Amino acid sequence: MKSIFLVPLILIVSSCSIISVFNRSANVTAENSAQKTVHPEIEGMAFVPGGWFMMGSNKKKNEQPVHKVFIEGFYMDKTEVTVSEYRRFAEQTSRKMPAQPEWNFDSHPVVNVSWEDANAYARWIGKRLPTEAEWEYVARGGDNNYEYVFQNSKQYGRNYENIADESMRTYNYHFPVVNGYDDGYVFTSPVGLFAPNKFNIHDLNGNVLEWCSDWYKDSYDLSSDPSTPDKGNYKVIRGASWNRSGNYMRAAFRTFYNYKVRFDFVGFRCVKDAELPITQNIGH
Repeated sequence: MKSIFLVPLILIVSSCSIISVFNRSANVTAENSAQKTVHPEIEGMAFVPGGWFMMGSNKKKNEQPVHKVFIEGFYMDKTEVTVSEYRRFAEQTSRKMPAQPEWNFDSHPVVNVSWEDANAYARWIGKRLPTEAEWEYVARGGDNNYEYVFQNSKQYGRNYENIADESMRTYNYHFPVVNGYDDGYVFTSPVGLFAPNKFNIHDLNGNVLEWCSDWYKDSYDLSSDPSTPDKGNYKVIRGASWNRSGNYMRAAFRTFYNYKVRFDFVGFRCVKDAELPITQNIGH
C-alpha cells in the first residue's frame, strides 16, 4: 500500500519545487522590469542614441555617394556656444576675444571665430567639435533620415528657425529670402529660442553656420569613417544661418571654409563622447 502513495507524494513535492522555481523567476523578471539603463545628464547637452542612417544625397556632387553610416551614442550641445560662454573661455585662457557685431549679444551665438578658435574652446571645456556625420545624423532625426530638420513634425513648414527671411529685406532688399516668413530677427537671435528637434537640440537649421571637425573633400571617401581626409586647408561647415536659406536648410547640405577665416555668420557647438550608462530602479 505504501508504494501506491509514493508516486503522488513525489509528484506533489516536485510540483512544489517547480512552482517555487517559477515564482523565483517571476520575481527576478519583476526586478529587472523595474530597472532601466540611462545615460548621465550633462548640463547643456542632450544625449543622442546611436544608430544607422543614410548619409549624403544625390542632389549635389559633394553630397555623393549616399552611404550607410553607424553613429555611436554621444552628447551634443543643445545650443550653439554663446558670446558669454566664449568670453569666459577667453578671459580664463588669456585668449583674445573676437570682436562681435553690435547686434550680437551675450545670449547669442558667438561669431567671428575661426575653426582653430572653436577647436581650442572645445578642448578647453573637455569636449570636441562634431564630425559632419554626427551633425547630419542629428539633423536627420537619427535613423528617421529626414531631409529637413523638422520634417514630419508640427514645426515643419512654419518654423524654419532664424534664417534669411522677410526681415532681411530691411538690411538688403534684394537678398534671397524665404518669402512669407519672418523669424523676428534680422541677424542672430538668442540661442534656444526656436523649437528643438526630436533630440531636444536647437538651431540646427539656423542662427549661424557651424564648424565641424572634418577636413573637407569634394565627395565622400568610403574607405574611411567618418569619410573625410586627415588633412587639408578647408574644414566642413554645416547648417543654415541668419543670412542663409534654400539649400542650406537641407540636412545633407555641406560646404566649407578655410580653417583660419572668421565670419559674422559662422559659429559652432560641441559634442562629447558618451559616458557609461547607469541603471536606475523605477516603479518603487
